[in-house]
Formats: sequence, C-alpha cells, structure tokens
Amino acid sequence: MSIYRRHFVRIASTSVVLIAISGCAGYSQWRDGTNLISEGKVSEGLTRLQQAAQANPEQYRMKYIAERDREVRSIMRQAASFRYAGRTDEALDAYRQVLQLDSHNVEASRGIELIERETREKIELSDARAAYAKGDAATARQLLNAILAESPGQVDARRLLRQLDSHHTRNALLLPALNAALQKPVTLELKDVDIRSALSILTQTSGIGFVLDKDVSADLRATLYARDTTIADALNLILQTSQLDRKVLNDTTLLIYPATEEKRKRYEDLIVRSYYLNSGDPRKLQDMLRTLVAPKSMYVDERLKMLVVRDTEPVQDAIVRLLDLYDIASPEVILEVEVLEVNSNDLVNVGIQFPTSVSASLVGPAGVPASLTIDQLRNLNRNSFPLTFPDPIAVLNLRQISGSTRTLANPRIRVLSHEKASVLIGDKVPVITSTVNQTSSAITESINYLDVGLKLEVEPEIHVDNDVTMRVALEVSNIVKEVRSSSTGLLAYQIGTRNANTVLRLHEGETQALAGLIKSESQTSGSHIPGIGKIPVLGRLFSNDSDSSTRSEIVLLITPHLTRSLAMPDAYAQAFPSGTAEQISTQPLRLTPAAQYSDTGSVGSGAAAIDRAYARPASVNDISPIPSSPPRGAVASPATSQDGLDVVQFGLNAPSQVARNSVFVVDLLATGRGFQRAELDLVLDQPGLRLLKVEPHSGVLIDAKPQGNGLHIAIGKVTQSDGPLAAISLETDPPSNGPVNLSLQNLHVENASNAPLSAAVALPRPIIVSP
Repeated sequence: MSIYRRHFVRIASTSVVLIAISGCAGYSQWRDGTNLISEGKVSEGLTRLQQAAQANPEQYRMKYIAERDREVRSIMRQAASFRYAGRTDEALDAYRQVLQLDSHNVEASRGIELIERETREKIELSDARAAYAKGDAATARQLLNAILAESPGQVDARRLLRQLDSHHTRNALLLPALNAALQKPVTLELKDVDIRSALSILTQTSGIGFVLDKDVSADLRATLYARDTTIADALNLILQTSQLDRKVLNDTTLLIYPATEEKRKRYEDLIVRSYYLNSGDPRKLQDMLRTLVAPKSMYVDERLKMLVVRDTEPVQDAIVRLLDLYDIASPEVILEVEVLEVNSNDLVNVGIQFPTSVSASLVGPAGVPASLTIDQLRNLNRNSFPLTFPDPIAVLNLRQISGSTRTLANPRIRVLSHEKASVLIGDKVPVITSTVNQTSSAITESINYLDVGLKLEVEPEIHVDNDVTMRVALEVSNIVKEVRSSSTGLLAYQIGTRNANTVLRLHEGETQALAGLIKSESQTSGSHIPGIGKIPVLGRLFSNDSDSSTRSEIVLLITPHLTRSLAMPDAYAQAFPSGTAEQISTQPLRLTPAAQYSDTGSVGSGAAAIDRAYARPASVNDISPIPSSPPRGAVASPATSQDGLDVVQFGLNAPSQVARNSVFVVDLLATGRGFQRAELDLVLDQPGLRLLKVEPHSGVLIDAKPQGNGLHIAIGKVTQSDGPLAAISLETDPPSNGPVNLSLQNLHVENASNAPLSAAVALPRPIIVSP
C-alpha cells in the first residue's frame, strides 16, 4: 500500500505543479495583452489575449471574446466614419483589420463590398455624365438605371436621371419651330382654287413644305381675298374653311389632314399634365372642365388636391387659363362680436307687519291644555281660556333692494367665406336618460349634454365689393328650475331661452347692433288687517306692501374686419379666346394685320421669338410697321416707307434659357427715327418670372409702373433710337408651365407735334426656366 500511496502522491504533486505553471503562464499573457492594447497596439495585444485564452480557456476565453468584440465595434465605427467621409482607402484598411481579428465578421465583409460597389458606381456615374454631355441620352439612362438597380438610394444618380427626364420632357413638350416666313405680309386673291394649288402658292411664298394625308380630297376648293395679312393667318383660314387641320413636323414642314375625329386621334399629340390646387375643390374643377372644354381623360386625387388631365396642348392651355379663374384663395374675415346682457332688479317693502292669527286654548287647573274633567268643566272661568299672540306683536318693514348685473362676452373669431363659425360661452348640463330593454327588462342609462349659456353661430359671405353678408343665430339660455321625476327619480331641467336669427349685410368695419331681447317681470303684493287696512292714508298704518321688478336685456354688436378680400383675376384672365364649338384653342381664327407684330426678336440680335401657337427664328428683315393708336380725334399717319427707316422699332434682347432662382437682365431696344414720347406695356403671359427693377440708360428718361402681370413703361424724348433704352432686371419664380413669354403690347409713339408715329414691336420672347 505504501508503494501505491507514494505513487499517487507523486502523480498528484506533478499535476498541481503543472496546473500552477499553466495558470501563471495564462495570467502573464493576459497581462501583456491588456498592456499592449492600452498602448494602442491592438493587433499584438489581442494576439497575446488569444494565447492566454488558449492556455487557460476556462478563465480567459470569455474575457478574450468580450475584449475582441469591443475592439471590433470600435474599429467598425471608425470604418463607417471613414466611408461616409469619402476616405475609402482608410475605410478598407479598417474593415480588413476587423477581418484579421474576426474572419467571420459579416458587417466588415459587407462594408468592403459596398465600398467596391460605390467605387464602381462612381466610374459608371462619370461615364453617364459624359454621355449626357455628348447628348447620348440612351447610354446615360442605361448606366443610371444600372446604378439605381443596385443602389436605389444613390442621390447623384437619381438627380442626374431627373435632369435627364426633365430635359427629355421639356424637349418633347416644345412644339417644333416654324420658319419666320409665315409672319411675312402677303396679299392673296384665290378664287375657287383647288387646295393643292393654294398650298403650292403658300409654299412658293414662305418656303414651308406640306405633307398631305391620303384622305385629303383633291376636289377641295379654296376662295380667299386677303390683303396685308400674315401667311400663318391665311393658312389657318384656308384650313378651317376646308375642314382641314395641321400638325407641325419640323421648322419647314406641316402635315395637313382632314379635321375628323378619327384623324385627330391619329395625329394629335396628347400631353399628360398635373394641376395642384391651392384653394379650389378638385371635384368642382373637374365638373367645370367637363362642361367647358371636355378633356379626353381626367383623374382627381382629393388627398393631394390634384387634377391630372390628358389632352392636346390647346386644351391644356385653356385649362391653365380656367385654373387662373377658379383656383383663387377664399376670402377671410375676422368677426368682432360683443354680447352684453344687463340684468336689473328692484324691491321695495314698506309697512307694519301685524300678526296674522291669535290662538286660544282651554287649560285646566293643572295647567295642562285641553285636559279637563267633567267637574272642572263646571268651574270654568276667564283664566281657563288663555290667548297666545305671536312675538313680536308687530314688525315695521322699511326695506328697499336694488341691484344690477352685466355679463360681457367679446370673442374675436376668424372664418372663411361660406363657412360657419360658432361660439359657446356657458355650460354643458348633463341629462340622464333611462332605457328599458324589452327582452331582459334591464335598465340602461345614457348621458346627453345640453348647451346652456350664450351660443352664437355666424356664417359670412364676402362679396366682390368687400361687403359681408352674415347669417346670425343668437341663443341665450339658462336653467329656470330643476324637475325630478316622481317615478324614476331622474333629474331634468326646465330651460329658459331667447333666440334671434337674422341675415344682414355690412360694409367692412361697420358695426351693427342687435337689441330688443328684453325680459321684464313686475310683482306687487301686500298684507293688511281686514277692514282697517283699506282705509285711505290711515290704512297704511295697518298694512305691509311689497313691490318688486326685474328686467333683462341682451345686446349684440358685430363688426366684420376683412383679412383677405376676394382676389379678382386680371382682366386678361377673365376673358380669353377658346376656339370654336368643334375645336378648343386659345388662338382666335382671324386675319391679323401684317404689321401687328414684327419678327425682330431683339433688334439686331437675330434671337428666336416664339408665339403661343408655334416657334420661329427671328429676322430683322421681316419687320413690318404697325401704326400706333392715335389719340382721340386724331388720324394716324401711315408709314412713309416699308424699309424700316422711318419706323420706330422696339424689341427685347433676352436669354433663351435661364436657371432656376437666378436674376438676369433683359434689354429694351429701339432702332429707327427719334420720337418725342412713347408708351408700351411689357407683359408676362404666365407666372415664372418676377420683375425686380428697371434701370434706364444714360440720357433716357423712363418711368415704369407695375400693371397687372407686367409693367407699363413711359419713355421720354429720344433724338435717335439706335440701341438699348433700359435694362430690366427679372428673377425666376418657378414653377411655370412651359416657356414664359415676354411681349411688348399697346405701343403708342408720338413726335414733337403730338402726332402718332409708325412703330413696330418684336414678337413675344420665350424664356425657359431650367431646373
């Protein structure tokens, strides 16, 4: 046994020594690792901690994992910060460092993949920008779609795609530009000419080519006698009278086709446009459009107050004009209300109040009332009948009470026109109602509330002249008494009420008083000794009189104060051409005099000018004079020449495209002979630009005043008009529907003798506001 015991002791001792050695080795490694990490040597420190965990897993493994995860999270935060800051190389190093510590870390692997994808997307985005700059929209769109398929939130790619779509849509919406020759003056005498010959004559005159639909009949004849009109108006009139229509294919070609519903469906371009309303009801707008212009397709979103219409450009133009009439902010008014309730009461009580009764009783010898024997009845005397009088025997009343109360409510409430405003000043009184279930005979109680106090309801209607019509309902109620049911014990109330309902019309700031809701009560009572109290004068000593009176009156004062009156559209928006019964158009069918517009664009600049129907390049040679309107009683003198030497020519020099939220300058130009004074209007056909200021050039006296959607410009004496007269500063004010057209209208020019001079203005200048 001793041999085995010695062997066991030897083995146990060896094991203890090994365990002690192992524990000491793990501790030193752990200590070295933590020291290295604190010194910033994370990789070496974690390696030492891992060795400690391998040497003593039970004691150091969990600590090692916790320390490793803490360091991994710290490095991951640094990597994310580097990545968002665009420092991709440092972010990649951080992610790789995490993978060295934890080769199975999914977030680090995902981070490296995202950085590689972002690098690839930057290259593709750069290629897309280069393709877009070269005009290769298809390649650019393909690259952008590939980027967004992998990264839908890529901001730069989405922004460039929006620019691409915007550019594409803008180019698609712009109508092809026709040659400016259509604005040349022409005199036509066509008598029963076939339509093909008539179009051939216009081709020789203007250089515009025509493509005829196969269904245009060769038997169509045209008759037209027109002098000094434009080729465009003559063409429109020929097409309308021949039941034909046209489509602009390019700047020199028109497609002519029969004006039938089938052909229009085939050739007319339909545009989808959305309209967002500020104040109007989209459903009512939809009903109005169906009645007036009957669009082909419409959709209403009441949540967004949006109306989407699909139809042709002329119909869309008409809808824009109608929208200017309909979508007007509702007027608002502040109602200042004063409600005054005056209560007064008086009470007079004067007189002597005597006892109203005297009691007598029968008392026996024992002093007990009404308790006598028969023998005692025989011995009754005067002491057996005591009399009892009230104490005091008389009261002198000298009392007068008077009081008054006043309740004042002064609410101010703001309300839209045709909307109801209500004010309640008082209490909500609960009323309990019992209901018996017929099946189970169970009784259920419900509580309703009655409005008691001052209740005012007003519905205003604001008129164009700023008068306000109001429907006024005033109710003043109070609890008269409480009524309790004898069977159920429920409590009810008797309500006293006074009502007034009226309709009145007031000016802005006018105060109207509504009075006369009076409640008056009087009561007279008296008590006196019978007989004596009726004696005149003397009877006052034997009577007690009481007089009371109460009076209550309600006065209502109401004053409207307009905060926003009814915004009337400009005169040009209240009436506009809308085409014929068969075809919607904002361009009237007429023969415009050839001198009404001159196609100068900007004088001497050759810039493009676009009217509402189509666009055409400008040419100074196409200027035709327009005689300015003479004053009343005067006769306009005709132009002395057609070459423009004796004609004052006004135009605009403006950029064709400007950026959103930018300020730019438009020059007002004039060439030709001098003049004593001139007046004209600078008009914007739709929102999109905001006029800032007008700066005249040296030596030119100009007075500019805002007028409607533009400026009225008065120009002083100009000796020789040859160049810019003023610089007009404008600022883009998006959104706008298509190009914003600047036009010069209502031109009037006079010489030193106050006689009118011949003058010409440029066609409207379109300015596109780019995003």
